[in-house]
Amino acid sequence: MPNVLVISANALHLGFLGTYGNPWIETPNLDRLAAEGVVFDQHFADNLTTIPTRRSWWTGRYGFADPDQGWGPLDPETPILPDFLAASGIRSIYISDVPYLREPGLGFGRGFDEVIWIRGSGYDPYIPPTDPRAAAAPAVDAEPGLPLPPDDDPDRPTWIDRWARYLRNRAALGLNRDPAATNVARSIDSAIGWLERHATHPAEPFVLWLDLFCPHGPWDPPPPYRDLYATIEPDTFETDAEGDIAPEMLADEAPFDLTTTRVLIDVPPGLVGDVLSETELLRLRRTYAGCISLLDAQLGRLLNALDRLGRLDDTLILFTADQGEPLGEHGFVRRFRPWLYEELIHTPLILRMPRAECGGRRHRALVQPVDLLPTILEAVGAAPPADVPPLHGASWLPLVRGESSKLRDYACLGMDLEEFAIRTHHWHLIVPLTADPDDPPRSVELYRKPEDRWDQNNVVDQYPELADHLELALRRFAEATRHDSLDQLPPLREIARLGPAD
Repeated sequence: MPNVLVISANALHLGFLGTYGNPWIETPNLDRLAAEGVVFDQHFADNLTTIPTRRSWWTGRYGFADPDQGWGPLDPETPILPDFLAASGIRSIYISDVPYLREPGLGFGRGFDEVIWIRGSGYDPYIPPTDPRAAAAPAVDAEPGLPLPPDDDPDRPTWIDRWARYLRNRAALGLNRDPAATNVARSIDSAIGWLERHATHPAEPFVLWLDLFCPHGPWDPPPPYRDLYATIEPDTFETDAEGDIAPEMLADEAPFDLTTTRVLIDVPPGLVGDVLSETELLRLRRTYAGCISLLDAQLGRLLNALDRLGRLDDTLILFTADQGEPLGEHGFVRRFRPWLYEELIHTPLILRMPRAECGGRRHRALVQPVDLLPTILEAVGAAPPADVPPLHGASWLPLVRGESSKLRDYACLGMDLEEFAIRTHHWHLIVPLTADPDDPPRSVELYRKPEDRWDQNNVVDQYPELADHLELALRRFAEATRHDSLDQLPPLREIARLGPAD
C-alpha cells in the first residue's frame, strides 16, 4: 500500500509549464516529475475557483450547479477526504499557506490528524500594524508596483487594506528578499520536516496534502526570479484568429524594452488598458514566469528530500492546480469575469507512481478534480462507507495502468452559477447564465479543439445544431448532479464522435 503526496498549486497557468508546451520557462523539476510520471493533457476544473475546487477535491462530488457549493464553508455533515482516510486507519496531514482557507468557519482544516498553517501569503492579516517589523513597510501609495484604483472607485479602500497587509508581511518576513524566506519555501520546509520526523515510522501509511498558494499573486518574487525572464524575447501568448501561437508585439508601435517597463507586483482584476497597460501586461507575464521557476526550484528540494528518505519508492505523487490564471488572453487579468476560457479552466495534472512505474506516458482521457478523492482512496486501499452520498468521480489509476482508456465522454464545469461550460476532445462550449450589468450581453460560444487552444475563434454560428446538442447535454448533466442521478443520464455516445469538420 503506497503513501500519497498531493501537491496543489494555486492559479497556475498551464501555458507556463514546459511539459504543456512552454519553450522558454525553466521548470526542470516539474519536467523530471513529468518524465517519471503520467501527464494528463485533458484535466479541467469543475467548480471554480479556490474554495469550490477544494470542495470537489475532498468530497469527490460535483457542486458547480448548487448555490450552496460555492465560495462558502464545508458542510459539517458531508464527509471529506480525512474522514474517509480515518475510517481506514490512514494518517492524514495538511500543510497549507493558502490564506483564504484559514478564514473562520470555513472548516478546511477539519478532520486531518495534523494541520500546519504557514502564515503570510497574499493578503493574510498576519503581521498587524503594531508589529515593530511592520515599520519598514512602505505606504501603499509609495509602492510603485501597486496601481491603486482611482479615488472614486468604491473598491479603492479594499485594495488599500489588502495591499497594506501584504506590505507588512513582506517587510516582516522578507518575502521578496530571499527565496528561502518565501512562503512556498517555508511550506516546503514544513513538508520536508514532517517527512523527516515520520521517517522513524516508515511502515505507517500516510496521505500528505501540501497546498501551495504560489504562483497566485501578488507576484513579488525575490532575486533572481523577478527579473529572470525580463529580457526574454516576446513570444508566446498572443494568438491569431485560429488560436495559434503568434509573436507578442503591440500593433502599430515600435519595439519596446521590457526592462524599462514598470514592474507590477499586483493588480486588481480588470481590463487590459484599464488596470494596466499592454506593456505592463507583458512585463507581468515575465514576473509570473519567474514565480513559476521559483515554485519549480522549491519542488526540486522536496523531490530531493523524498529521494534521500527513500520515499520515491513507496509514495504516489500527484501534482495539480486548482485553477489557471487569466493573463490577457481575452483582454482582462485575473478572475475579472466568470468567463470559462482555457486559461482558467485547463489545469495541470501529473501522477507519479512509486518507483516511477508506468512513467513517461501522456494520457488524453478527460479528467476532473472530483476524480482525485477516488484515486487517493484506491491508492491507499480505502473505500467510502456505504452510508455516504455517492462519489461522482472515478479513480485515475486504471487509466495509468492501461486497464481503461477513459472515464467520461465530456467534462462539465461552472463558476459562481454565472457561467457553465462543457468540454470534449473536439469542442468547448460556454453557456452564460447571468449577465453582468457592466458588460454587453454574452451569448453561447463554441470553440474547436485542439486547434484553437486559447479560445479565440468562436464558431457557434457555423455549428448551431452541435451547439444546441452540447448545451442540452450540459444542462442535463448539471441537473443530474443536483439529484445524484448521473447514472440515469441518457447515453450520449454521439458527443464522443462529433468532431470538427474536415
